[in-house]
Amino acid sequence: MSAALEQVGSWPAVLVLSVAALLLVPESGVVLGVLLPGSTTLVVLGLWSAVSGTHPALPIAVAATASIGGALFGWRQGHRRRGTGARPGRLRARVNPAVRWARDWLTTQGPGGSAVVLAVAQWAAVSRTLTPRVAGGAGVPLRLVAPVLLVSGTAWACTVVLLARAFGERVATDAGLAPVLVLLAVLAGLLLRARLTRPRTVPES
Repeated sequence: MSAALEQVGSWPAVLVLSVAALLLVPESGVVLGVLLPGSTTLVVLGLWSAVSGTHPALPIAVAATASIGGALFGWRQGHRRRGTGARPGRLRARVNPAVRWARDWLTTQGPGGSAVVLAVAQWAAVSRTLTPRVAGGAGVPLRLVAPVLLVSGTAWACTVVLLARAFGERVATDAGLAPVLVLLAVLAGLLLRARLTRPRTVPES
């Protein structure tokens, strides 16, 4: 992180923010984005804004817009591919079984459960990339997806950039596991709710 900050510290703001946007759009919008450093990019933006004296509103606005735009693109791709037999690439072929299971499960959660999953997924790597696409494939409507992504994406960008600006590199290491634990807890709760509310079949006499 220190080496990266030394490299970008003297770059013009336009270049730093453009590179960040070019990372964050695919990180939340395409399957290959699971390999890109989304949260690390925000940490670098926070550190850079502190070192360069740039007001944090600027990197927050760029990061939130890029991440939300990428997520909406992912939702659109998932929505377009519903029921199609498009031949997947190598990485997509590996994640498709999990995506199909998640899509089938998400269709049973209803609007409230889908909104919670979308909001929490923004805070953890991999789920941030795949969940909007899964929601599109599950038929979750844009009128629900767009406002949830707007709020969660903006909150994520604000939180990570401001924490990195205030506390430095510790944000990348000490807080890295927290979003994953929160996501797992929410998913476990939704799975439990689905199991408890599943209608019981009465055996035939």
